[in-house]
Amino acid sequence: MNANQISQIAASVLYLDDANAIDTGKSLFKEYGMSSLDFVDFAYELKAAANKEFDPDQLWPINVMMNNPVFYAGGSWTDAGRAELVRLFDGYTTVPASGGTEELYALFSVGYVEHRLRAL
Repeated sequence: MNANQISQIAASVLYLDDANAIDTGKSLFKEYGMSSLDFVDFAYELKAAANKEFDPDQLWPINVMMNNPVFYAGGSWTDAGRAELVRLFDGYTTVPASGGTEELYALFSVGYVEHRLRAL
């Protein structure tokens, strides 16, 4: 799937009039107000349009990773967690040094989704 197709799906889920108004580098969560319910709808729409089998946690595995003490413990990423973040975002962007939740949510963009879909 390309960025235009992903933007069309995001615009539909977010009830935006113009998919072209979505900046492919801006966070769908932070800039466009995608909620967790919107995210699930978005993931299932992508799944159907891309004709790929995946669940929402595979599209955005950050939340699952944060619940796994191998990756996230004591309020911060472990070495294994940082390595997994680097692998997840490889070729798309550099993982922020702090790698906090807000910084990572800021990376969930159309561009990230396009990158992630290629990996799934």
